This record gives sequence, C-alpha cells and structure tokens, in this order.
Amino acid sequence: MKLPFIALAAVAAALLAEPAEAQPEIVTMQLDSAVVLMAGGGFAPSDEAVMGRLSQGADEEFELELDGGEYLVVGVCDGHCTDLDLVLTNGGGDEVEADRELDDIPMLSIQGQRGTFVLSVQMATCSSSGCHYGVRVFHKR
Repeated sequence: MKLPFIALAAVAAALLAEPAEAQPEIVTMQLDSAVVLMAGGGFAPSDEAVMGRLSQGADEEFELELDGGEYLVVGVCDGHCTDLDLVLTNGGGDEVEADRELDDIPMLSIQGQRGTFVLSVQMATCSSSGCHYGVRVFHKR
C-alpha cells in the first residue's frame, strides 16, 4: 500500500525549494493527493485532517475513535521534514500499531480495533526550526 505514496514524496521533493510560508500548502496538497489515492483502494476520509507544526524531537497526541472496521492513518510533512513517525496506543498505554520507518509518509494499517485510542505524531527529523505535518484517517467503505 506504500507504493502510491511515492507520488506524494515526489510532490514534496519538487516543492522543497518553495519559501517557508508555502510549507503548509505542501502538506495540504499531499493530503489532498492521499484522498484521491485512498479512494482508489476503497477508502474514504473518516474525519477532517489534523495539521500542525512541530520541531525536531517533539510530538503531539490526539484521541482517535475506532469502531472495529478497517482503517489507514496517513501522515505527511513539509519539504524540511525527512522523518515523521506515527504511534497508536490503546487506553492502557499499550502500543497497537506504529510506523517508525525512516520516511516522511508514515502509514498505519488498523483492523478490528474498537474504542478510544491515542495517536502520537512524532517529528523525528526536521531541518528547520519547525516542520508542518498533516494526518488523515481513512476507513474502508
């Protein structure tokens, strides 16, 4: 499922030379591309995208409600970010799924989980004072 996201990486690389103020738009463009790519695989957005800015080594957490279906969580980041990670934990703090690969388009595949979970977005590598990121949750139609 990661192969279609090579296109997202190409978009990010092409826009790397854009000025700093254009970086949030890069994230928005990548998330819009993810919606199109996911639709081809039978997935639809579950909610609005979450976007923010983090410095290297920082993280942000969000609650995520799952109903037992099949989900994909996709993260993207701007041209100054080379490694973004996603970690999903349950209410007890146990890790359910994680993508800590050295890449800037992490994905989580979640199946059959029900309840409230915590999604941690971790900015592993950012070459500026802060990098913009976006996360979108998709569910199987």
